[in-house]
Amino acid sequence: MKKAKKLLCALLAMLFVLSGCGLSANTNVPSNDDADGDTSGEVVEAPGENATDEEINAFITAASSNPDKMVIKYASTSADLNGQAYLRAARKFLQTLKEELGDKIEIQYYMNSTFGGTADAVLGGLQNNTFELTDWPLGSFAEFTNAFQPLDVPYLVTSNDESYELLTGPAGDLMTEKCIAETGLKPLYYGIIGMRQFTNSKHEIVTPDDLKGLKIRAQNNSVQVKGLSAFGCSISTMSFSEVFTSLQQGTIDGQENPIETLYNFQYYDVQDYVTISNHLCTAGAVVCNNAWYEGLSDEFKAAVDKAAQVAEAYSIEELNSSESEVLSLLAEKMQVTELTEEQLAAFQDVAKTAWPELVDEIGSDYMNEFLTAAGISMN
Repeated sequence: MKKAKKLLCALLAMLFVLSGCGLSANTNVPSNDDADGDTSGEVVEAPGENATDEEINAFITAASSNPDKMVIKYASTSADLNGQAYLRAARKFLQTLKEELGDKIEIQYYMNSTFGGTADAVLGGLQNNTFELTDWPLGSFAEFTNAFQPLDVPYLVTSNDESYELLTGPAGDLMTEKCIAETGLKPLYYGIIGMRQFTNSKHEIVTPDDLKGLKIRAQNNSVQVKGLSAFGCSISTMSFSEVFTSLQQGTIDGQENPIETLYNFQYYDVQDYVTISNHLCTAGAVVCNNAWYEGLSDEFKAAVDKAAQVAEAYSIEELNSSESEVLSLLAEKMQVTELTEEQLAAFQDVAKTAWPELVDEIGSDYMNEFLTAAGISMN
């Protein structure tokens, strides 16, 4: 009897956990009742140019009564896709996909790290077919592949537009091929999140020496860690979800992220100073399991490819149109330091002292292949 009671309790606990994660206990498929969006099954018209966030998301996640529909689970560590330009581009991708395929697909949102927030959880989840699509920053692929690590070399690229041209050209194709070969994951398109800027709670950063002694958070990426260490700061690696609390508690003094990230995640509440250093490009991708993509019909592949093309162009347009405005809003809440060309050159000179070590870390053969594809030189 005791064993029977224990077994019953264990089964009830399992059902509770599965239902809390948005999973159907008997199918392991996300329950549409737990996914964000419209689940009424009614036809929702494509949103117009002036549609609200709610209208766009309702269209994307409208339930389909088509018995042959494909359910596509979209996972994100973000709370929604309404914020910064990179996320709005991901939403544009899903919107275009829905416009192309209609009730042949049903897209379900799983936001705010529903499936976890680490590379193991997100990229591993894609590999295990836990969900079909996600948005993920390229710098956080480093635990799985070094395909994108050339972008982690400080000051190798110095602007959003330069990064976009690189990612949408032969160098981007090279990185995609390497990522697929080493992980089985396919970046469908690349979006620029923005150049990274230093923030801290101690003092203004105007020279590289101002970074010495500060405890700065970096992504769990060996190239980024070694590159940033050249400035003399103490580097602490942690997941993005831990950064705000660590800043708030004083565990770290500062961090580095793009302008829109600083504003949208309210770092101004726990940081006083931001320096426009443009030391690294942050880009991301909407990613899928390559085997899933290759298994799609020609019609579905064509729709995914079109959606990717639309979203990629949309991403850089949105970023360029919004970033200066966001910086102005940030300047109302933090002390913003914009470096002169001479001051910026001093940061670049320090960073370049670490370049030989970073090339060794990445692998000289791959780095040379990348530089050739990108048409840039490290001399």
